[in-house]
Amino acid sequence: MKKVTTKTIIQFCLPQFAVGLFTTMLNNYLIYFYQPTESSGLPTLITQGTVFLGVLTVIGFIKAVGHVIDAVTDPLVANLTDRSKNKNCRRIPFMKIYALPFALSSLLIFWTPSDTPGMLNNIWVGVFIWLYYVFYTLYMIPHNALLPEMISEPEKRVSAYTMHSMFFVTGSMLGYATPALVSLMKNALSLTPLMAWRVTFAIFTLVGVILLYVPCFTIKEKDYVNSVIPQISLSQSLKHAFKNKHFIILTIGQLLEGTGMSFFQACIMYYITSLMNIPEEQSIIIMATSIVGSLALYPFIGKWAKNKGKKIPMIAGCAVFALSEFVICLCDKIPGNSMTIAIAFALVVSFPFAVLNVLPGSMMSDVIQYDTIKSGVNQEGIFGAARSFITKMGTSIATMIVPSLVAVGALSGENVGRKGLMLSAIVGGIICLAAVAVFAFYNEKEVLGVIRKAKEEAKAE
Repeated sequence: MKKVTTKTIIQFCLPQFAVGLFTTMLNNYLIYFYQPTESSGLPTLITQGTVFLGVLTVIGFIKAVGHVIDAVTDPLVANLTDRSKNKNCRRIPFMKIYALPFALSSLLIFWTPSDTPGMLNNIWVGVFIWLYYVFYTLYMIPHNALLPEMISEPEKRVSAYTMHSMFFVTGSMLGYATPALVSLMKNALSLTPLMAWRVTFAIFTLVGVILLYVPCFTIKEKDYVNSVIPQISLSQSLKHAFKNKHFIILTIGQLLEGTGMSFFQACIMYYITSLMNIPEEQSIIIMATSIVGSLALYPFIGKWAKNKGKKIPMIAGCAVFALSEFVICLCDKIPGNSMTIAIAFALVVSFPFAVLNVLPGSMMSDVIQYDTIKSGVNQEGIFGAARSFITKMGTSIATMIVPSLVAVGALSGENVGRKGLMLSAIVGGIICLAAVAVFAFYNEKEVLGVIRKAKEEAKAE
């Protein structure tokens, strides 16, 4: 097998910039776009209010179902890629086919056929959100499975996942600039708020689809991977994954921290504009501060993880994030300039952002390698899918709850209430504290000990 170089890692990780863009579009702006505040200038495009079971909004129900579809398709796609006998290997052929529909579906979510609310728009948004999650799975499951196959050294894997996350975060950073770009479009091109948002997302889609194709045409999978194809069924593969105690602990911990993060991401624009009283076009300052701060911490997090392990940084990151969620509720009570307070808050959350972007994937790859050493079979895809299934079900619950929660205490004519925003922050913080408790049970010494022993035995041979 060829040695994985820094150039190869960069080529492999570039799609994460696109994923950062698309994820920001959906996680940070979807609810804001379709459940708009009066000050945003956006028209109401879909049915508002709690119309499902008396507690769920249309956008909350649609996105929650999307996460369920995403979760259910993960193990199916993983099993297909793990067992694939394609002459060009198991992962990249899937990525080539589904890169374009993945990108286009992310844009069409925001391009409803009518500019007034109605059933047609409801159906349109639902169909394209659900398609987005299917195509996301068909591209990202093989993409994510390829990295632990290509890199076997835990130390080098930390560096690879750091770069992996860096591209995702920089893509998210461009996504966070959306309000500023929208303002520019409105002022320079005299576009309506609705068209300004759509044109901005169209630019993101064009950039994204180009980057999704980079590893498809620059990396020859066979040069880096010598796979042992599993011969057991999907159900047997899933049972095998869930028999691994280390995998179960990490999956539950990542379910909790991911759900807490979902609450935060879905409400971030509301927190900035409604709780911190920062104008929409200035939100980029806050978001950019947190992103730049997290990027600056990447080397420190990587060094800490390599020297002392990943468990303690993960626990610390979840604890700081929980505290930050609680502080959001009190930000209007803190004396001083609102922008200064918001920037200080952004700097604090940059630490958990750095930790939670870099380490979860690397920790799970350690467990996958541990299992491969123990079993002798490569099942990276099914482990990744099993983990995704659990964590995405948690995200779907958060997505279902958040739109209804933020509507609590809304004034007449508004879709968002101050009391609801504070409740969302408290719930998110409590969930992150639960993640701290779960990660405390992870036996990292055993996992890394088995990997080191296998490396030493391979060198001795």
